[in-house]
Amino acid sequence: MEEFILEEATPVSGQGSYVQHCAHCQALMTEVRQEQEAWSQALYPERLTEEFTRQVMTSLADVPIEPAAEEDEPDTIVLRKRVRSPFIRRAALAAACLLIIAAALTLYAQPSIADWVRSIFARDNVASDSGLLDARKLGLVQNPHIKVKDKGYTLEIDEVVVDPIRIIMGVKITDPHGKPVVNEVDWSQVTVKDTEGREVAKLHPLGGSAVIENVWSLLSDGVQSDTLTVEGKINQIGNEYFSKRIVKGHWNFKFTLDMKQASALTRVTPLDQKYTTPDGLHLQMEKLVRTPSGVRLELSTSLDEKAKSRSSGLPWEKQELAFHFEDEQGNIISSVDGDGTGPTYAMGMPQRVVKSDQVRWSYTFTYLPYDQKKLRFVLDNYTIPIHSDGAISFTPQDVNDHPVTFKDQGDMIRLSGFQIGQDPNYQEKKVAGLISMTGTFTNGFNQDEWVLRDQDGNEYPIDFRGAVQMGKIREADGDPGFIVEGLTALPEKATLIRKVTDKWYNNINWSFELPKGEPIKGLENVNPEDYWEAP
Repeated sequence: MEEFILEEATPVSGQGSYVQHCAHCQALMTEVRQEQEAWSQALYPERLTEEFTRQVMTSLADVPIEPAAEEDEPDTIVLRKRVRSPFIRRAALAAACLLIIAAALTLYAQPSIADWVRSIFARDNVASDSGLLDARKLGLVQNPHIKVKDKGYTLEIDEVVVDPIRIIMGVKITDPHGKPVVNEVDWSQVTVKDTEGREVAKLHPLGGSAVIENVWSLLSDGVQSDTLTVEGKINQIGNEYFSKRIVKGHWNFKFTLDMKQASALTRVTPLDQKYTTPDGLHLQMEKLVRTPSGVRLELSTSLDEKAKSRSSGLPWEKQELAFHFEDEQGNIISSVDGDGTGPTYAMGMPQRVVKSDQVRWSYTFTYLPYDQKKLRFVLDNYTIPIHSDGAISFTPQDVNDHPVTFKDQGDMIRLSGFQIGQDPNYQEKKVAGLISMTGTFTNGFNQDEWVLRDQDGNEYPIDFRGAVQMGKIREADGDPGFIVEGLTALPEKATLIRKVTDKWYNNINWSFELPKGEPIKGLENVNPEDYWEAP
């Protein structure tokens, strides 16, 4: 069918007429054309530049081109007045074509062309950000020249960006037919180690494009190494949960990355501001680290004795901070875990390390121009799990017809149904209590712990399955919602109890001006919006 479309068979051949009246053929044609269009968009999303055209034409400047021959005249080259045989003419044409192809391939290997079709910097690559483009601007893209092949599958790595805060590499995998394979590899099979042999990164996928998969990680705090060693021992392509095919093989590789240039460009700005919230959360600001690809903010938190008692025995370290940076006019430059109304240049989830009674935080941003203008750090709110005892008693058989509402600490949950059914968390047969619910929360909800107590005092743990919309007020919509684990029959009476609340605190009034940082040469006036302007 692809051959028919490409050659545009005519009705004279008989194929065109048959296809026009064959519904199945028409469906196949539509499918193939859609596939070809998808590949075209993926591989060639942008127009070739004038520079590309100029270089191709320059490469052909010395190639003699025959004038078009008149229909009734012999094939000749006017300048040489010499008859040329059809064989020689075809050979010359083939040579010219080869020159064109060679020139195109040569230019394709250059970044200006390669970026569009196989790059972590391409516009259609979801991980491309201003920080990566800044790193490229400074010449920090490394090419390890990795190409390994087994069982017809080829793995290639041609682009890696690394500095003291992150590593990201573009991986291209193709099947035996040359088609891209993405999201089919467990990247935990690849390690990143410093010169002392310490593992400093946990690689995982970060989207990509139709042909490139981004593999990345934030680097551990305090990575001080002139080189990093990346080693992959990949023995499987495909996943048993969603892949059509699993291929066993050996795609092993190892390469070294140079950190010296990126480390030399890194700037550190110490911070010493402190603050304790009215409810006992202590913050200690530590430093800002400016690297070619972004900025890392480091701070620590701890609890006073009263706050510790409210979270005794709980995972108190599962705090969440919300803050933002604003300029002198009050415009939000970047926000973290806010209400979603301002921009954010946060890079992934914050890194959190518990040391004794402290939580050490690292927040990473692709853009934070404290080296260009005055910026202010503003603490907005935070959440932390605390003990609670909010409860509501009801008759399970009556909830379907008479919904009840749980109210506690500004949160409201409407229970509208209760039945025994298949536990959706298990594929095998397993029953559980299913409570339909919707709710609005001022508190965090994610770290909440709920139980159901029956008339005999037996308690059953509750899991939540549904959607939670984040914002100033969180909205939870569950279907089934609450899953009462281990419950096999509806109790006569039931009490829903929230034993742990992911408490939200916003009684805060603290901010400070960031000290002006030393700019990196070549990045003094960068603006991420400039990178995404329409050509």
